[in-house]
Amino acid sequence: MTKIILNPIRGIRSHFDYKNILQQLQKKGQQRFGQHFRLYKEDLPIIVPIVAWMLRDEDVAQQCQIDLKKGIFLSGPIGSGKTQLMQIMRCLTTPSYEYDVYSCPKIAFDFGKYGTEIITRYTYNSFHTKGDTPAICCFDDLGKEINVQHYGTSCKVMQQILLARYDLFIEQGMITHATSSLYTTHLEERYGPDIRSRFREMFNKLSFHKNTQDKRKNHLQ
Repeated sequence: MTKIILNPIRGIRSHFDYKNILQQLQKKGQQRFGQHFRLYKEDLPIIVPIVAWMLRDEDVAQQCQIDLKKGIFLSGPIGSGKTQLMQIMRCLTTPSYEYDVYSCPKIAFDFGKYGTEIITRYTYNSFHTKGDTPAICCFDDLGKEINVQHYGTSCKVMQQILLARYDLFIEQGMITHATSSLYTTHLEERYGPDIRSRFREMFNKLSFHKNTQDKRKNHLQ
C-alpha cells in the first residue's frame, strides 16, 4: 500500500487543500515514473513552497518566504528527486505559468551542432507565439553541461543563457526555473562571480540537504 503524506507543514494556512494536492501529485508521479514514486515527509519544507509557487498561493508563499515574481532554483544531491519534482509540478500551473523542462547537457550539445541560434532560442526568442509574454523555462541539471565549440568558437552556453534571461527578467519579468546538483558557490566558480547576485534576484533558492538519501537506491531494495 502506498503511503500518502497526511500533514504538510504544521501551521501552514491556506484556502487550498494541500493534503489533497500532495496526494494528487504523488499519483501523478506514480503514473509517470512508476509505482515506486513517493513524496517524502522530510522533503515537505522543499515541496510545499514549490506547490505554493505553482498555485500562485500568496498566503503560503509569504509564510514560506517565497517571492512569486521570481523563479525556483532547486539544488540537491544526485538522486534527491529534483527533476521529477519539477516535472510533476507542471500539472498545478495555470496556462500563464506553464513551463517546459530542458536538459542543460542537451542544450550544450545542440549549441555545438547549431551555434548561437540555440542561445537565442532560450532567450530573446523565448516568448509565446501569441503576444509578447515571456516564456518560462526550467533548465535541468544546470552545471552538468560541458563547454562546447561551434566551428571553433568555445562557449559556456548556460552562462550566456542565464545572463541574457536575467536582463529579460529585469526588463520584462521573464521567469526562469532551474535544478542543479551544484550549490551556488560551485555555480559561481563555474559561471563567474557575476552570476551570484543575479541568482539572488532571479530565483527563490530551495535546497535539499547534502545528506539527502538517494531515492533511486530505495527503489532497488
